Amino acid sequence: MSVPADKSVKSEVHGQSPFPAATSLVGVYGEQLFRILEQTSSGYVLLDAQNRAQRWNDGYLRLFPWLVPTLKVGSVLQTVLQAAAASAPSTSAPALNSIAESQLSLITRQQTSAQVQLPNGRKVSLSAHALSANYTVLACKELVAGEGDGESLAFFDVLTNLPNRRLLLDRLSQSMIQSERTGWRGALLTIDMEPAKGFTSLNADAANAHLASDIAQRLLSCMRACDTVARMDAKHFVIMVSDLSPDIELANLLVERLGERLQESLNTSYKLNNQTVTLEANIGATLFGPHSRSATELLQQAETAMYRLRDEEAPGLHFFSPEQKIQPVDRSRMEQDLREALRLGQFELHYQPQYSTRGDVSGLEALLRWRHPSRGLVPPSIFLSVAEETDIIVPLGRWSIQAACEQLAQWKNDPQLSNQTVCVNISAKQLQHADLAEQVESIIARTGANPALLVLELSTKTLNPVNADIIQALSRLSAIGLRLSLDDFGSSSSTPEVLRQLPLCQLKLAHSLVQRLGPNNASEAAVQAAIALAGSHKITVVGAGVETLEQRALLAQHGCEHFMGYLFSAPVPVGQIKSLLQNPALFGLQKHVA
Repeated sequence: MSVPADKSVKSEVHGQSPFPAATSLVGVYGEQLFRILEQTSSGYVLLDAQNRAQRWNDGYLRLFPWLVPTLKVGSVLQTVLQAAAASAPSTSAPALNSIAESQLSLITRQQTSAQVQLPNGRKVSLSAHALSANYTVLACKELVAGEGDGESLAFFDVLTNLPNRRLLLDRLSQSMIQSERTGWRGALLTIDMEPAKGFTSLNADAANAHLASDIAQRLLSCMRACDTVARMDAKHFVIMVSDLSPDIELANLLVERLGERLQESLNTSYKLNNQTVTLEANIGATLFGPHSRSATELLQQAETAMYRLRDEEAPGLHFFSPEQKIQPVDRSRMEQDLREALRLGQFELHYQPQYSTRGDVSGLEALLRWRHPSRGLVPPSIFLSVAEETDIIVPLGRWSIQAACEQLAQWKNDPQLSNQTVCVNISAKQLQHADLAEQVESIIARTGANPALLVLELSTKTLNPVNADIIQALSRLSAIGLRLSLDDFGSSSSTPEVLRQLPLCQLKLAHSLVQRLGPNNASEAAVQAAIALAGSHKITVVGAGVETLEQRALLAQHGCEHFMGYLFSAPVPVGQIKSLLQNPALFGLQKHVA
């Protein structure tokens, strides 16, 4: 029952039968997907919808050599695991039974990750990843001393040990794929804790130190073991519940009952330093099911519902609806708050990295964030629409360029960061200003930033149509070394015209195309056409909004060489950028697969 010292266990992929079932059934992903798995995990086994083994590598059998005699293409993994454990000697049977139970809990989706100990004393981490509605990969990695802690930090909140945003989105993506297959609906709930009337706002540090663990325990007491409770920041938590019901009305009812249970548990007193404070939970909710768009979009919907509820000063549960809009009175209040935030310096830039196929960070995108003194970090989905519909977006956009250039200037003498490009979004109203070029040139001169490292990102929506003044201003900036990127590439029929008229260096595929990638989907043809068009103009293509291994593999298969999205990294504060650069190739992908 042990691995021979001088032999490597051979799987069928190297023998006479190179997994014909996997080749025909999963051919749409191409060999690229399996090369990724080979690089990023010690072992893996690919399962179909009936949990039958379709493909595996040597690493899987090296870790679990007792499966060699019975693991065959088409065999049900549950049967193989149980048979091997049942026939094991009494000395190793308990360990094999434990390992079998852990793998079965992943196969049956009772959990998405686990850690087991092999009979030789070594530890192995296990994780399940849904690649599509029909395929799941079970990935395994042997842990060396100290490695487990690093992996935990990548996925879990330090104070509460709850999943963080990254792990939440991974589990949500898998749950959405499962929902697509079964038709059962789930829900995402965002929870923000605020002091009840009569109490002053809580200090964020105090909330971190004294309240986070208490709130986390109360949330966990209301949930099933298969649900996910995650922590976003000081007082902001997210809950994912799956398999509620295939009936939308019943699913809504179950979420309402859960909301009542959560409020009953959360809306009570808490001990804070030597005083008692009463908190109230604002809860935003959205359902997901067949044909849901993406994990990040669902999270934005739930946050929109939560912030709308809080602005209405009516604590409780509020569902997101597609037609939901900010009312005029709310819009007016938001506009005033934004002007005050700009005056008080409450905005900051977070940075999301772009990765090449080699795993190198090939650029950073600067994303605007609003750190409100009482609301905490307000997501852009809440305030950007108001800013764009008013004149606030112009000074806000100018501030973003200024802040990015100041950061580039600070990095000049840092060997790790001195050559990193930073991409900043430009709004339609900024483009319409006649002095745009002069403003940007003035900022570059004042800050001393290298213009060759600044990329201005335009949206296809802002360039419809492209007038002569815009072309002249952007060409002038391009002439001093500044580069131009086009967002939402492939979402508009006017894109070929834009490519001919503007000196673009980079194109970012539309999120909507990337998020719908998959077998037999029309967006795959659109992505291929977009990449081919970019190639004919010798312009770099970036796959934006990548959330799953499947999306990454399909993009690479069609010729895309740069990627960004929550699969690799969330936007991070400037202080965390170096940790991204110091990680090995395929940084985010390694953490997700293994």
